[in-house]
Amino acid sequence: MFGFLFGTMCAVGLFSLGRSRRRWHAHHGGPGGRMGRAGGCGGPGMRGRRGRGRRGRGAPAAVMAEMLKRRLDVDEDQALVVDHAMVDVKEAWQELSISMKDAREEASDALRGEAVDQAALDALFARTDEELARTRRHVVSAVKQVHAVLDDEQRETLADLMVDLHAPGRW
Repeated sequence: MFGFLFGTMCAVGLFSLGRSRRRWHAHHGGPGGRMGRAGGCGGPGMRGRRGRGRRGRGAPAAVMAEMLKRRLDVDEDQALVVDHAMVDVKEAWQELSISMKDAREEASDALRGEAVDQAALDALFARTDEELARTRRHVVSAVKQVHAVLDDEQRETLADLMVDLHAPGRW
């Protein structure tokens, strides 16, 4: 009985996997799919088949948040705070990214003339400093929110994770 049920579940999973691969193939790489047409897969913001594309943006942050919550063994209330903090940090980084893109354009304009436009660069750096300070405040606030809801053991685990963040095989 168990073998029949397990075999049926495997067959259903295999069937759905085949269907999803056909849909992906038709959408991205098949004849008439987006990759088959000129212009690639969705325009200038897309990076082809293996690029993140529009749907994948932010996914690494979500995966990192889930891994962090599992490592810290947070309960539901703590998970809500962690999720809220991650959203705040993500939004702050996105705003900083947009600001930095605008800053690059302004810096290039300041360099186009015969002489460097010192006043434009000073104003640009002042705005950039303000934007960095705002982002830093958001990140510190988010860290404090998460820290406040964790117990002592979870804080110790979080501190250890921060030390070993780039150690191979830790994540």
